[in-house]
Amino acid sequence: MTGGLGNQMFIYAMYLNMRRRFPNTRIDLSDMVHYKVHNGYEMHRVFKLPEDEFCINQKVKKVVEFLFFKTILERKQNLDTLEAYRRPYLWPLIYFKGFYQSERYFVDVAGEVREAFAFHPELASEQTRRLAEQIKADALAVSLHVRRGDYLQPSVWRNTGGVCCLPYYKRAIAEMQRRVGGAHFYVFSDDPEWCRANLPLDETAVFVDWNKKADSWQDMMLMSLCRHNIICNSTFSWWGAWLNNNPGKTVLAPDRWSLLYPTPYLNCPSWIPVSTETNPTKHDPLPHI
Repeated sequence: MTGGLGNQMFIYAMYLNMRRRFPNTRIDLSDMVHYKVHNGYEMHRVFKLPEDEFCINQKVKKVVEFLFFKTILERKQNLDTLEAYRRPYLWPLIYFKGFYQSERYFVDVAGEVREAFAFHPELASEQTRRLAEQIKADALAVSLHVRRGDYLQPSVWRNTGGVCCLPYYKRAIAEMQRRVGGAHFYVFSDDPEWCRANLPLDETAVFVDWNKKADSWQDMMLMSLCRHNIICNSTFSWWGAWLNNNPGKTVLAPDRWSLLYPTPYLNCPSWIPVSTETNPTKHDPLPHI
């Protein structure tokens, strides 16, 4: 287990699928003890999930893993067949490592995943609960997620940060307005001031700017309550859209999630890809951000 809430949810969803196939499967939280990015391990706190993982000294774990386990790395597997996660192994100790960022890894247990990832509104702030009621009553509610923050760091920008720039959001907003007449936008972002200054939205748009740090999960809950979703290349808004139970939902997603690597299975089949083309120049390394 590693990463922020969105990645933790992908790994946990994969765990639920593997546990059905191999009942002795456990999640290893050993690395999360030293993980200081984002808000640490959030699955127990946000979803009230049972504590059935294991955690040992990180150095001891690495030695045990090296000596006794057969390691299956996601990036080295055939992602077209996912055969490595379905077949039995003769050796009984298998260690799986990866992020599993695709519905394909858990579609067989999608119902169980939705039950596990049920939000608990009583844990949310009063301001969030009020907005949740407003969104549920709004038949034209559209969530729009803009991630900037860490994505603007040069090391992150060259891979993922430079994917969803202003042209992407302009295209997605226009396409959603075409598909959902009178769309009412609820904007979620770690940079709401940039959104207010740059996004082509009218005065009815709601900017949700109060859920910070450990309260960030409340944004995902609110996204999931909207009728339709515009996501960016962030697993956080991916789950907000996936957990949206509206059978007639429209989800607009970036046509790519990385500038460096192919990501063929990240978007769900029913989601509509929107071009992320920006035509950057060498004199403008961060165009239209």
